[in-house]
Amino acid sequence: MPPIRFYNPPALILAVVAALMLIALLAADLFSSRQKTFADASRQIEQHDRILAEHVARSLDSIEVLLDEMRMGIQGKGESWQHWSTAEGHEHLKSRLTRSLPQVRHLIIFDAEGFQRHTSFAKTPPMINIRDRPYFIQLRNGAERSRFGPYIGRNSKRPTYAIARRLTTADGQFAGALMVAIEPEYFEDFCRSTRPYEEFEAAVANAEGAIISVCRSLTPSSDKPAGGAGDDFRTVLAQGEFSGMPLTINRALADSKNHLMASVAVPGYPDLRVVSSTPKETLGREWFKHARQITLMALLALTTLIAAGVLVRRQIRRLALLTTELKDSQERLEERIQEATRELNARRKDAERLAEAKSRFFAAASHDLRQPLHALQLFLGDLARVTDAPEQRVLVQRIESATRAMTGQLRSMLDISRLDMANIVPERTALELASLFEPLKTTYLPAAELAQVRLLFRPRAATLETDPALLSRLIGNLVDNAIKFSPSGTVLVCARWRANAVRIEVRDNGKGIPLAHQQTIYDEFFQVGNDARNPGAGLDLGLAIAHRIARLLGANISLRSKEGKGTTFALTLPCIVGQRSEKTGAKTPSVRLVLIGDPGDFCERARRWGYGVEVAESISSAWRMLETGQCIPVIIHSDSCMLSAEVQSLLRQHRGVVITTAECNMPELGAYHLQEPIKPARLRALLRSLH
Repeated sequence: MPPIRFYNPPALILAVVAALMLIALLAADLFSSRQKTFADASRQIEQHDRILAEHVARSLDSIEVLLDEMRMGIQGKGESWQHWSTAEGHEHLKSRLTRSLPQVRHLIIFDAEGFQRHTSFAKTPPMINIRDRPYFIQLRNGAERSRFGPYIGRNSKRPTYAIARRLTTADGQFAGALMVAIEPEYFEDFCRSTRPYEEFEAAVANAEGAIISVCRSLTPSSDKPAGGAGDDFRTVLAQGEFSGMPLTINRALADSKNHLMASVAVPGYPDLRVVSSTPKETLGREWFKHARQITLMALLALTTLIAAGVLVRRQIRRLALLTTELKDSQERLEERIQEATRELNARRKDAERLAEAKSRFFAAASHDLRQPLHALQLFLGDLARVTDAPEQRVLVQRIESATRAMTGQLRSMLDISRLDMANIVPERTALELASLFEPLKTTYLPAAELAQVRLLFRPRAATLETDPALLSRLIGNLVDNAIKFSPSGTVLVCARWRANAVRIEVRDNGKGIPLAHQQTIYDEFFQVGNDARNPGAGLDLGLAIAHRIARLLGANISLRSKEGKGTTFALTLPCIVGQRSEKTGAKTPSVRLVLIGDPGDFCERARRWGYGVEVAESISSAWRMLETGQCIPVIIHSDSCMLSAEVQSLLRQHRGVVITTAECNMPELGAYHLQEPIKPARLRALLRSLH
């Protein structure tokens, strides 16, 4: 054998190309993973800031509600609070502070001159005056409410933030101020418990950037600037890297060389915001870990690639020799396969000729025997009329029974041959299922009564497009088989709805079919438990004929059987669209919709769904319509995001649907509030759930 030579590209070039491709893939993976890591971290920081901002808003909202309630209570009593003793004032204010308001440090009442009159922390409060505080000046000048801070409280000597309400006399004159001093450490504790990273810093700041509450990093650092309440967050957070950043209340992200800063406005409080800073080193910690792993994997892969190249080079020569031997073996194998193929084709043609000859033989034999059998039945009829002796009548009846069995068997053989020769074309027409079941019941009920079998038919009002004769023969064979193998039992022929189809089932509670025979029962001349070919059981061609007819109709017969429990044969056929009965079809809603508002194209759409629609010109006319029968109110409310008291009262009495523009939000309505644009399927499902 001559030596085998290879003219492939040099291995060194291939190795370099592979290494460059590997490096490019690793670089692309590292770049994309870094971008994804920082994007995920940024979203996590923004999410934390939104949570903290919403928590601050809820805390301040609860204080606002407390102050409004207390102001109404105090002013409802006239000027009696001015005549309280310090102990009475202390007890009244202390009673309003609960564990549900841990964000409140002090609750204080000041008089019109700014002197401290009553406090929640002392029966005898210190004598201080706050007439110089900006929030007190605003209230004295006519403002109903005011916020101020951060500042150092004159009672606690600690940083705080004030929310105050104006107190007036009975004639509307300024009488003093009701003030809550907030505990900034409450927000610090919440931030510490929810921080995403140990190096994370956050602060609640006002519009001027002054810190109200700060959440410091858990990692100590000597180069971090000192700072706290009242300092500018730009100089305190991120080691002062954002000191030149302009102030903004809008939610935004900003980054410097070493830090990422996020700013989120507090909902409902435009002068407050939550700002946070996180070292980029912390954000990229997972990415650096991933990069180290990728680098190690790359080195390992490169080493493996080099080793594999050496091994592959050694194996190439061996593979070349094996390739030559395989080519020789392949040529010899192809020759043997061609010979085997020619032999198989010849045997297949012989089998086809034998099958065709068998079918023709059965067809000819069945056809030639039908005339003598018909004549024999006529002779037996004449013989039965002239026979009087009981013994002879019994003999004649037995001959008639044998003749009928022979006729049925010949008919089955003729059907098998016709189906095998494929010369039957289904004549499909519209067929009412009830008109198919009734003749079957008439035909097989006598045989069922003779076998003491209870035969039941449960049709559906559906229309099929099929061949009536073939389908009747198919179901008849299944019914005949069920009667035969369910002595003294029950056979049920029923129809069930499926998606755009009808499933026809023939059920019996006979002895069932063993699992081992469930694949062979459709074979010709096969009968479970009749290996000795009992003549009374027939040739058992019924299931074979049914199976062939089902294939001819473009359907399949499914079988479900259990020994000792019974058998179910099922056939699924498509039904004609639009012919399903009203009793079982999609019912037209007998419900009227009372429309309040601009109808637009809603009326036309609702009528297509089968609803009656009445347009009410006013709420009073809608009430009258809703009292006349089963009605659903539909309110199209586009001019305002607030429901009037009349509409709310109507919806409490009659559940309905409210449709508004996209910017309106009515959470109290739940699922019954739809915002434009509206999906028709959702609207229709919601309407159907209301009746």
